[in-house]
Amino acid sequence: MRMIVFLCALIMAASGSVFGQEYQFRPMKGSATPEYQESGDHGQCLVFKTYIVLSEPTDEGGDDVNVWIRKGTAKGADACRMGTNPDYMIKNSDNNSFYGISAVYMFVDQGTSAGERTLLVFRTESGDAVTTVDYIGSPRIEAARYLYFDAPSTKKGPISTCKEAPKWKRQGGTVGWVQGKKLDLDTQKSTNVGGLRCVYQE
Repeated sequence: MRMIVFLCALIMAASGSVFGQEYQFRPMKGSATPEYQESGDHGQCLVFKTYIVLSEPTDEGGDDVNVWIRKGTAKGADACRMGTNPDYMIKNSDNNSFYGISAVYMFVDQGTSAGERTLLVFRTESGDAVTTVDYIGSPRIEAARYLYFDAPSTKKGPISTCKEAPKWKRQGGTVGWVQGKKLDLDTQKSTNVGGLRCVYQE
């Protein structure tokens, strides 16, 4: 029995990218999936095809996001043993957390609210800021340039179109409204997608 327990522990330790993770990274829809990930006291390391990202927790809550342009042939855990300073760092400013990366753009989530949040967009190669958007729900990137998200709206739609409104109010919540958006990150042109939709708010 002791041998079985020992072997199980050994497998768990050797498979750090799969087992025993404090947090498994789930990329923003449409962004790249890491080839390898591991987490520990130093933070969380994510190895992508062209980049390596290390999210380091800060005392203020949130992470500093360090990015290396991937060089050499090291893979897996070896790729996370960077011997140089990062190519750039996105300093934590308001409970920042890494949210995804693509060939052209990198995404950092910001805020503590369970409802409305902020998405910071940077150039992947340089770390230069591109734009910031407020959103509710789950944004996604398509064709490496089109950002789709639901933006909070101060304009209200007709309450008669919100069938869930009575239930939400019974649950102690309120009705909020969002407008679907399509933002071309290359040109910064934004267009509305569909009409106003109601969402639950606390």
